[in-house]
Amino acid sequence: MRILNVIQCTNLGGMERASLALMVALQKRGHEFRLVSLNPLGALSPLLAVAGIPTEGMAYRGPGGAWAWPELRRRLRGQADWADALLMTGHNLMAIAALSGVCPGRRVLAQHFHHTGVMASWKWRLVYRLAAARFGAITFPSEFIRREAVALYPSIGQRSHVIRLPLSPPEPPTPSERLAARAALGLPADARVVVNGGWLIPRKRWDLFLEVAAKVASADAKAVFLIAGDGPERPGLEARAGAPDLAGRVRFLGWQTDMTPLYKGADVFLFHADWDAFPLAPQEAMGYGLPVAGSATNTGIHELTDEAQPGLLLKAHDVAAVAEQVTSLLADPVRRTEIGLAARSCLSRIGDPATVALQYEDLLAPQGAQ
Repeated sequence: MRILNVIQCTNLGGMERASLALMVALQKRGHEFRLVSLNPLGALSPLLAVAGIPTEGMAYRGPGGAWAWPELRRRLRGQADWADALLMTGHNLMAIAALSGVCPGRRVLAQHFHHTGVMASWKWRLVYRLAAARFGAITFPSEFIRREAVALYPSIGQRSHVIRLPLSPPEPPTPSERLAARAALGLPADARVVVNGGWLIPRKRWDLFLEVAAKVASADAKAVFLIAGDGPERPGLEARAGAPDLAGRVRFLGWQTDMTPLYKGADVFLFHADWDAFPLAPQEAMGYGLPVAGSATNTGIHELTDEAQPGLLLKAHDVAAVAEQVTSLLADPVRRTEIGLAARSCLSRIGDPATVALQYEDLLAPQGAQ
């Protein structure tokens, strides 16, 4: 099958990396991909090139990309004779409207984002009304956001599916790999390392990360904290990290094309969020055998963590309780290992890339012509 993937952008966010993992998994089953990005090509592009996926970027102009519509129609029509099926990664009203005549009957919309607080309900209903007329199936990585979507537009209920993000956990790092990762990061071998990575934006609650870090730092002189990622909150976070209770204990690493050294060198992954559909970074951390501590209020990640490591990721923000958990985990390597390995085992079953690829393959097959 030749599949055209239309995606909002090619940054290094969770949605984009999950889309690449899905394409690679489908490639292993003999399918071909081409990708059209609605925005200029970003930092994911080298990884797409390594995977052998031809990629086009374009300028996203005007309200909702409206001024880019003619260019997108031209690009999609240019791929129409090549493609057997179409996968759209992420919602975009302009792009959904441009699909007429391209792979009719063999289209899947992969929705990766939560709904509340993102845009007005009437706009979501418009998106799903048009999507219901254009797509045979709409997928969601968590039941949490699937329920949000169906509540907004009940007519998509029968064509909505929960398909987890494809993840293939690596082997847990050996002691020598762990030391090498710490050396590469410039960390002492005996440091107690807490990490997180992602967009530095308000809903990710990096303020809580730093408040927890301050309490843990006061209790553990060897604790250090690494933040991989970037975003508008960074200047304020760096200012907070420079306060006396955290000075010299927090490092901002910027975007990392390869998170492997952080996961291999870390002891605990510390995660917070107010809203997050089904965040990828905590799942990647679990894949490396890391316990994931923290708190998240409106998210599908509890659908995994409640099974993989019950009680560790809180459902309400409580800085003192999280700091106590992290301090305890850093002081108990045996417990960390037990929790991490149990979570890794659960993740390998839930996010098996071959299984996820088969689910998408079935949805993209010729059926339910529209």
